[in-house]
Amino acid sequence: MPLLAAALWYCRQLYTYIAHLLKRWSRYLQKKFTKNQSVLGEVDLLSYCAKKWKGETEQAEKMKKAYEQLLWRHHVKYLCEVREDNYCVLRAVLYQIFSQGFPPPSWTKTTDVLKWMEISGIKDQYERWKLCNALFTDESMEHKLYEAIKFMMLYQVIEAYECFSNKQKGLPRFFYSLFSCDTSLDPLSYMMNHLNSIGSGKGLDQVEMILLGYSLEVKIIVYRFCKFSSEVFQKRYLEGYQRDWHEVFLLTEDDHHYHIPVTRM
Repeated sequence: MPLLAAALWYCRQLYTYIAHLLKRWSRYLQKKFTKNQSVLGEVDLLSYCAKKWKGETEQAEKMKKAYEQLLWRHHVKYLCEVREDNYCVLRAVLYQIFSQGFPPPSWTKTTDVLKWMEISGIKDQYERWKLCNALFTDESMEHKLYEAIKFMMLYQVIEAYECFSNKQKGLPRFFYSLFSCDTSLDPLSYMMNHLNSIGSGKGLDQVEMILLGYSLEVKIIVYRFCKFSSEVFQKRYLEGYQRDWHEVFLLTEDDHHYHIPVTRM
């Protein structure tokens, strides 16, 4: 009996030790995974605001009112934080496209967007979410994806420039703004002076936001907290859109860093 009791005690101690190790390993993996994630999970909107804007300065009060209006008037209850770098707009837009299973742009070829079609073809929302999160945890894969999207934007600029040069009608107005700039008079100068530096040196400007939505065939709608209490608090980058395009939503406090607002009924 003493031997059996000792054996049972040893087994219980070993079990406790292994459970402790597994718990520590689980916390380590979760911390590592979260650290590498460029888009975090949903958090309560007002809780996020309270944590970030604790003071009573004029700016803090303005931000608090903006968050409250987003909740009560626009029914946004949650927020997904997006890594704050020069890719954040591309990241926030593509994350919504992939996680919600939006189809590739109609003008693309099937062979060019196989990965996109693989994700959008997953009917189970949880499985699609897992694959999407894995994609936005791989920094190397992310950057390749962003460069591919920049090529898609360049393709649309080239197509538009041919129409512009031939004085064809029906060209969206934002292309005239793009080609009237001294640094983007043609596709080559646009690529060299603007497109190449997106991500590495700068984010997207207002015209490029429209170009991004036009290239991906989505309606980009942004809540701009720096323009709170003005007509452009909710900015719609919709020029040239079609009625059946899906909507993606962004939230920004400074017109530089963007997060994802989430509505849950």
